[in-house]
Amino acid sequence: MNKKWVILLVVALMVTCTTVAWAEEIKLFGAASTVNRLINPNKAAVEKKTGYTLNVVSSNAGKGLIDLVEGKCDASLASASLEAIVKGAKAAGKDVDASKLRLTVVASDEIVFIVHPSNAVLSLTWAQLRDIHTGKITNWKQVGGKDAQIVVYTDAAASATRGMIKQVVMEGQEYALTAKTLDAVAKVNDMVASNPDGIGALGKGFVKPGQVKIVESKKVEQPLGFITIGEPKGAVMKVIEAFRQEANRK
Repeated sequence: MNKKWVILLVVALMVTCTTVAWAEEIKLFGAASTVNRLINPNKAAVEKKTGYTLNVVSSNAGKGLIDLVEGKCDASLASASLEAIVKGAKAAGKDVDASKLRLTVVASDEIVFIVHPSNAVLSLTWAQLRDIHTGKITNWKQVGGKDAQIVVYTDAAASATRGMIKQVVMEGQEYALTAKTLDAVAKVNDMVASNPDGIGALGKGFVKPGQVKIVESKKVEQPLGFITIGEPKGAVMKVIEAFRQEANRK
């Protein structure tokens, strides 16, 4: 190989390495439901389409919002209304000015209520669910079940799923002091599966068929999207639009 071609090959390799080294990283932190239902199924396709590397951290929507306002990520992941997520951040110890935030919804999921497969209760109204979670109804026999104390399991206080239930179903009322708070939404399924008297709410994607039973109730729709400070733009906007396109293809 002559000297000219050697030089051209070296230059080409340098350009390739530089491109890889400087590939832009977009940090997306927040709601586990959004990671599970939107981000993970489409991550590879979005990275290929945009050329950006996605750094995804799954926690909860309130924690993700705190990370966003503290400059730790480019967009936070949302699985509830902006109002509910801001309240979740406050519950985690951070007051956030919602006027500067923008929520871009690109897909939706459903929040469902689950009980142990042995539970005879098949359906619950929102009024019954509200009273169960606030502690007004404490025994399964009050809603057509066996004579046993109801054990409510819920996600962390900063969770968007918990915030949605509190906002939409519980009409803003507080959870009963006896409700058992878990540190991850996926654990709600596991705890209810192990307790014949348990009940919990979680995104439908976290339900493990056969371990728990979904109680019939009025639908609770859960938005999946991204929160940014100001309108999304540049690389973040491209990533959001790519996720929207992939979600709409399903």
